[in-house]
Amino acid sequence: MDKRTWEIWNNLTFKMQGYRKNFDMVIKNENIITLYDGTIAIIRLFEQKPALVIGEYSFSVWNIALGKMLDINLNELIESHKIENAYDELLILINNNEFNVNNYDKIVFIHGLIVHPDYRKIGVTEEFFEFMYRDFYSENTAIIALVKPIQNNEIDADFYFERKTVLLRNEIGNTDVIPAIEYYSLDKLMEKKDVESNEYRLFSVAQRCGFQRINNSRLFLFNPKIIIDRIKEKILFDEKKK
Repeated sequence: MDKRTWEIWNNLTFKMQGYRKNFDMVIKNENIITLYDGTIAIIRLFEQKPALVIGEYSFSVWNIALGKMLDINLNELIESHKIENAYDELLILINNNEFNVNNYDKIVFIHGLIVHPDYRKIGVTEEFFEFMYRDFYSENTAIIALVKPIQNNEIDADFYFERKTVLLRNEIGNTDVIPAIEYYSLDKLMEKKDVESNEYRLFSVAQRCGFQRINNSRLFLFNPKIIIDRIKEKILFDEKKK
């Protein structure tokens, strides 16, 4: 591991906002769902610079145990969200008896993760899933990721290609506003027309981070072993440095 990679890992932060209501807003029984949006940033205190945003993510947490206690029809609730790709894929699995939500107390759905191209190959993705493991994983919690190229995900493509901007603060207090499609080099993804190749590349990343594909879907179920081993290796590396 080189010094730059270790320093980046050491200074990564995961900031998020949660959105939930104890009453339904639009869809019946949606009060068991909490939505999260977040950013990945590098703290630059010693450089006396503002934190540098290098990624973004979104996920939702479904309180399945509460839903069962309240006798909520979980399949109907998932059906009402099927316009979103993750739930559409999940419904297919449920209808084919390939996945049972009732086996868990909570399900965490990772809807999207975007990392700046300069940081995609130095373990930032693995650091993100370690954060998810530390904060959300338990024996009765399933962490499920939708693994699908952003250009083939209509909702995310519209948001990041057309509407999303990234705010970058510099050391003199000014703010630059950059379109997300430009900052994350998402326009280059449109040049890659081999959809199957793009998918398998993402599948490989997911598997490297401890996810296992659920049958032939684009949903991957998290197995913590790889991340746990990685945490232990990092501890040993840090001790050797001292």
